[in-house]
Amino acid sequence: MLYPSLSMVLSSITILPAVVLGNPLVKRSGETMYLSNCNRFEAAKLYSEMYYYSNGANSQNGQTPYSTCYASSGYVNWEGGEVICHFSSGVAFTSHIQSNGQSVALNTETGTENNDYRAFNCFRDNQKTLYTATRIACKSIYYCLDA
Repeated sequence: MLYPSLSMVLSSITILPAVVLGNPLVKRSGETMYLSNCNRFEAAKLYSEMYYYSNGANSQNGQTPYSTCYASSGYVNWEGGEVICHFSSGVAFTSHIQSNGQSVALNTETGTENNDYRAFNCFRDNQKTLYTATRIACKSIYYCLDA
């Protein structure tokens, strides 16, 4: 047979986007940390936060983070240095994102994050809106998965 059947062609097209684009729920299953930049619209104020989701699949549709840490300096540059954030639980997370983190392809590993309990590998995200609150929108700059 020289020509594939129509069903074979259609099934190939259906599978291709999942292979090429990746499944967002798979890449964020399990514990997930986000390095995020937010915009408070009424004050035109930009600031940065770290978010913890005990199950990253619960971060794909605008859900509020399980725990939030406000960067003490307000807006931070995540790349090229160390950023430490202390959650209200007393746990401190430290991120180390390479200086060219925003220049690499989406979903590429760009650094690490750790606390007293475990290490995470961090990846460049697509700056999608992670969640919104009254006059606030927070975008995911990097996501970090349990190493």
